[in-house]
Amino acid sequence: MDILDIKGDLKSPFVNFNPNGNLKLWGRSLPENPLKTYTPIYNWLDNYKNNPAAKTIVDVQLEYFNTSSSKLIFETFKKFEEIKNNGGNILIKWYYESDDPDLMEEGELYSKLINVDIELIPIEGFDFSY
Repeated sequence: MDILDIKGDLKSPFVNFNPNGNLKLWGRSLPENPLKTYTPIYNWLDNYKNNPAAKTIVDVQLEYFNTSSSKLIFETFKKFEEIKNNGGNILIKWYYESDDPDLMEEGELYSKLINVDIELIPIEGFDFSY
């Protein structure tokens, strides 16, 4: 299985999903066609869930996302839940700026809606130098 490496921009998130279990999603998500942006992610996860790494760590550092992206992020998280439900060991690390209660609340909401451990991590500023 290949690495999924998507070079984001000011409107689309950067993605680096490695079959070794290190999955990263960062940047901003407000693409004009969100489904087009997230379909490669869904397809990769559909393949990954058949043979996941012994431990999957998902780092999510989204500085901002719009409402349509929020739904697709939730759908992405449901795919992580499928991995867990199939016996996979998975942890989502949700990073948010410590002075951004809205982003923290989004992480809390996702943690209530899916059956995957989500660690909420306050930071002092996003580092997009992955």
